[in-house]
Amino acid sequence: MLVRTFTLEPITIGMAPESKVHSDDPIGTAAYRRTWVGIPVWLWVDGTSESTWGPLSRTATYGGVTVTATANVRSLTWSSGDGQTINCGVGTPFNAAAMANQLAVDSPTCGFRYQRTSGSGSFTVSASTTWVVEWTGGGESGTIAMPSTTTTAQVRVGELQSVNTANYGG
Repeated sequence: MLVRTFTLEPITIGMAPESKVHSDDPIGTAAYRRTWVGIPVWLWVDGTSESTWGPLSRTATYGGVTVTATANVRSLTWSSGDGQTINCGVGTPFNAAAMANQLAVDSPTCGFRYQRTSGSGSFTVSASTTWVVEWTGGGESGTIAMPSTTTTAQVRVGELQSVNTANYGG
């Protein structure tokens, strides 16, 4: 009964590169994010709380027995939308100022690189958290697997090409 009172929510996806609708808009205001083939995509949990990451702990007494239950995220699985899947913790937020001259640096904790474009559409990035509750009460203890929570974001993956031209003798 106590565990039924828990509200477990999906994380908020942190992802870099971020996108804007217009150059003067705040980052992350586009309906989708944009990146390019071969560019590192950093992933992280953008702000944790007891309902998105844990621990979420409650105590209640039922029929004279006091029970304490604590929910935590057991794992976080990211899907890139193009077939890649990785398991990470909360990740490392991208720091644009610190990384200004290092665009091709992979996240130290969580990320991937797209190997193909999303064509005229987008890929759906998903983050699924698997929760577990540990409980004690009445001289007993145990664990309860909880339903996963999932959130998604759209990312368009383009391709950058360059042409080098030489100006010999000119």
